[in-house]
Amino acid sequence: MATLPTQAAFIVKTQTVTFPALTLDCGVTLMNVDVAYETYGSLNAERTNAILILHAFSGDAHAAGISSDTGQPGWWAEMIGPGLAFDTDRYFVICSNVLGGCRGTTGPSSIDPATGEPYAMRFPVITIGDMVRLQKMLVDHLGIDRLLAVAGGSMGGMQALEWAVAFPDSVASAIPIAATARHSAQQIAFNEVGRQAIMADPDWNEGNYYHLKPPARGLAVARMVGHITFMSDASMREKFGRRLRDKDAFGFDFSVDFEVESYLRYRGSQFVNRFDANSYLYITKAMDYFDLSTGRGTIARALEKARARFLVLSFTSDWLYPTYQSLETVAALRSQNINVAFCELASSYGHDAFLVETKEESEIITGFLESVQREISTDRVASKPRPAVEEVSSRLDYAMIGEMIEPGAHVLDLGCGEGELLAWLSEHKGIHARGVEIEGEKVRRAIARGVPAFQGDIEHGLADFQDATFDYVILSQTLQEMRYPLRVLREMLRVGRHAIVAFPNFGHWSVRLSHLFSGRAPQTTLFPYNWYESPNLNFLTIDDFVSLCRQQGWEIERQIFLEHNRKVGFLGNLRAQVAVFSIRSQNASSERIHPKQ
Repeated sequence: MATLPTQAAFIVKTQTVTFPALTLDCGVTLMNVDVAYETYGSLNAERTNAILILHAFSGDAHAAGISSDTGQPGWWAEMIGPGLAFDTDRYFVICSNVLGGCRGTTGPSSIDPATGEPYAMRFPVITIGDMVRLQKMLVDHLGIDRLLAVAGGSMGGMQALEWAVAFPDSVASAIPIAATARHSAQQIAFNEVGRQAIMADPDWNEGNYYHLKPPARGLAVARMVGHITFMSDASMREKFGRRLRDKDAFGFDFSVDFEVESYLRYRGSQFVNRFDANSYLYITKAMDYFDLSTGRGTIARALEKARARFLVLSFTSDWLYPTYQSLETVAALRSQNINVAFCELASSYGHDAFLVETKEESEIITGFLESVQREISTDRVASKPRPAVEEVSSRLDYAMIGEMIEPGAHVLDLGCGEGELLAWLSEHKGIHARGVEIEGEKVRRAIARGVPAFQGDIEHGLADFQDATFDYVILSQTLQEMRYPLRVLREMLRVGRHAIVAFPNFGHWSVRLSHLFSGRAPQTTLFPYNWYESPNLNFLTIDDFVSLCRQQGWEIERQIFLEHNRKVGFLGNLRAQVAVFSIRSQNASSERIHPKQ
């Protein structure tokens, strides 16, 4: 169990509200539907600081603090609380148990008002959409018209996506973590194994076990199978290896030999004590049914009406909900010009990482939420300012790029690093920023800075953007590292009206002299690397770039040459260390399709 941070150790009590009726996707109307929920923090006067936390498959409404009933910390206590990612000093946080659950919200173990007995298998089959519609009723009941964010991992991420699509005007931002827009065959297969384990238990009794012995063995096996998928090979190897449990040699029987066997049996037995077997059947089926594109054509078409900003997170070792599924969602969002930040976090914990890697998640989510709140807040004074970016103001090439960009423009920065330039441009010119960066650590810091950054390879990462999406596309100090620079430049001019390119000039006199006198690959202040360590693939000069523009028919709108952070007025190809060009395609359309904010 995770250690509860001291500042988050507040006492909470689960509340319940009952709604008269809920019509489900299957056509059945449920009567007298209970919803168990908890809240943390205070709703502001404008009712604009509410965040809905959406739990994963086996979670419940107790997400944070200490339960007044059980004395246990919430399942995301390291993320929700004063000064944490979901800062309860700033935000009003809500978490409810899902429909079909067994922790206070109506599900198969609840009493059917028509019979006075538990629903059992008479409970109608439910969907993720049904869960979200019930959550919307709760949010309306609390008097909240628009949520600042919906956020959750795994099944919670599915709900976040459904929220953004089903109620686009009610969500300012969505944070799906380690999630998918639809289950794969493998994910469905694992769930089916769990369901079959439960239904094969003689004590299941066709679901009618509530006054009898529950199907504990089947549910325990189902949980054991599920728990294996939550971990990674690396985390299991580190935690258990092939270590034996309380013995020095094999027992040569079918009792517990290995520590991992003991662990899985323990997890299975603990799960039986807190979860209902029928809820396992219904909720896993809802997850398998979920497909964001159902009835909407494609995932991209489904997201067409979304108005939220998105932060999508995945983890390197998560093989249950692998990164390619998050990228499928991200590609669909980008194709609709929707503001999306994405980062794949390094972790060895597998799918469980979203519950464990709280430090990395916190940094990203804190910055993301602050940037969303800045956009919608009417109280600008109460909103925290962006972190200072002193390194930008001291660089003349950044200043020159800033001089070329119109206030309020839509800007994409390729190879954005930690987002310093975009943050500076946002602060000083009010631009609408997007960034692309291949290094995950830099993306994490960029998003934490409030910059909507996407982790990806810029040589292959622009295909999802529509033509003329941006006013300006920046490529600063990166062109020389490109494997296919011409392809990148063409893509820049496809998705942007103007391309701003800054690069070190290999024609500088110091480089020429170094090569002339040493007869070896030059090493200068401008190019300090050994040839075998250099990230540079292309040693272009100013004259090379000008020649390329002429060959391609690109118009050079402006060119600025710099040496030692000073402008160079003449003999640029000889004297300039850095060149900054603004170019455009001569047949570029003046019309543009701006990203949704």
